Amino acid sequence: MNRCSYCQKQVIRNLKISEILGLGKILPQICEDCSNLFRPINKQQSCRTCQKELPGDITYCEDCIAWKNAYPNYDFSHHACFYYDSAFKEWLKRYKFMGDVRLAGTFAKQLQIIQQEFSDYQICPIPLATARLKERGFNQVIEMLRVAKIPYSQLLTRSDHSLPQSQKTRQERLKTTQPFKLAVVPTIIKGKKVLLVDDVYTTGQTLFHAASCLLPHAPEKIRTFSLAR
Repeated sequence: MNRCSYCQKQVIRNLKISEILGLGKILPQICEDCSNLFRPINKQQSCRTCQKELPGDITYCEDCIAWKNAYPNYDFSHHACFYYDSAFKEWLKRYKFMGDVRLAGTFAKQLQIIQQEFSDYQICPIPLATARLKERGFNQVIEMLRVAKIPYSQLLTRSDHSLPQSQKTRQERLKTTQPFKLAVVPTIIKGKKVLLVDDVYTTGQTLFHAASCLLPHAPEKIRTFSLAR
């Protein structure tokens, strides 16, 4: 018996043999009612590169067309699980902004699936500035990876401490200057595959800034992931 990592109600399920023997990872659970709050992305009705929800038979959103013009040599491809709707915003508010760290395990199952899909990638969470980390008390992305028992590499550091992205307008986000610096020697990246992980993709500026720090050091491939888009 366990508790839902979102609503804290008891969740009863049968353990796998591997879990009983201590050979499998026992991850936080989410109950069916809470799971149904979040709307999975329909890839057939989304942008082929960033998974933004699109009407009709449109293949690529205007944002991705602009990003392709800005980064012509970057083979960009983003993956996400859920739409960034009111239900996800409420979860994020409680977890990230109200500091309910118990919610870090809400999407552990989805993160495990992503880890399996990108098993040959170095997983790099988007870092927080030191001042913001002290203010919040935890890096929301790192905490989710830790609870999901997923290894990660901190390839980047963040130097700025400007207003949070959530407090900026779309235009202000797009005008944000490069906040990241490489935190490792370049040889760690050269020829490697890297998956950049964030909680939410809105304009894409944060992930493109992060990727542009890695691209000069010749990684084999860079992919990006966020829980919501």
